[in-house]
Amino acid sequence: MFLRLLLSTGTLFVSLILGAFALAYVGYQWPSTLSEMLGWARELKSVITSTGLDPSYNIWVELLLEERQLLFMFFTIGVRIAIGLLYGLGSLAFGRG
Repeated sequence: MFLRLLLSTGTLFVSLILGAFALAYVGYQWPSTLSEMLGWARELKSVITSTGLDPSYNIWVELLLEERQLLFMFFTIGVRIAIGLLYGLGSLAFGRG
């Protein structure tokens, strides 16, 4: 039980670190692509904040949600999916799946 908790927490921590590295790598290698992705995040923020939420809730969404956070979440989720696929392939290869 403790090992499973440690593995899931470690995977989360590693995915955050690798997501930050992936974001920095894309920004360094392909700055125009990162700029375009930031524009998509800006558009996504406008879609999220224009959903017709009650203004008492929507003001907090507008205040706390930033384009950089959305972009970092995208990279972190991508890394988590890649780690999950690698873990699944490893489990299949070693007969633990």
